Amino acid sequence: MTDQHDPLEVIDKFLGALRSELAANPEMTYRIIKALPVSVTFEAAEMTEIVNPLEIISQNSSEKARELFSAFKPAELKKMARRVNLASSTDMARLSLDDLIDLIMSRGSQKIAERSSIG
Repeated sequence: MTDQHDPLEVIDKFLGALRSELAANPEMTYRIIKALPVSVTFEAAEMTEIVNPLEIISQNSSEKARELFSAFKPAELKKMARRVNLASSTDMARLSLDDLIDLIMSRGSQKIAERSSIG
């Protein structure tokens, strides 16, 4: 004898488990949303640990990338830039938000160009 389950209950349990996992794992949530053909807005503070500034630069126009970076606080941008080796704390000391975005954009574009010429 096999157990019978209501298909909608099974699906509801699955979606509940998926929701819980996505709530606990913002990196997974971000990767899944990037794969979908939709535009989603996150709070910048939620994204500091997951967003790769090189992806923002390579996947968006210069204007759009600047707009996306401007949603972050200077401390968040500095953390992202250090994480992907775009700048040191000394490089970014006392920079305004606009100057910080300029630094990230120029060094990020340069790094992307270097990777493209190597690969």
